[in-house]
Amino acid sequence: MIFDYRCFKNNSKSGSWGGQVQLLSNVHPYELKVTARGSSFHIICGHYAHGNFLCIPSHGVGTELATLRDTFWNLERLTSNHPDFSHTDAISIVYALKAIGPHLAT
Repeated sequence: MIFDYRCFKNNSKSGSWGGQVQLLSNVHPYELKVTARGSSFHIICGHYAHGNFLCIPSHGVGTELATLRDTFWNLERLTSNHPDFSHTDAISIVYALKAIGPHLAT
């Protein structure tokens, strides 16, 4: 499954861009391919005993998540745990999770 979605920087329509998220594996843990603004990420996400998680193995990124639709908390978590990670890419990823969340059983 492939979904198109919109990302919003600071909840502004003028600071928005499109992205695409592809569900690569529909069993837990889920594997996704996120593409937006010239960047592409292979993501593993799912849930564990204490909540949800996200890993981007090729970038050495891993963090806990709130619900997949909580873009504010997930963005804060991703950028505070990985300050060298591009803020724009982090926004693209959290909005991809929000877009695909209703299609996952987390």
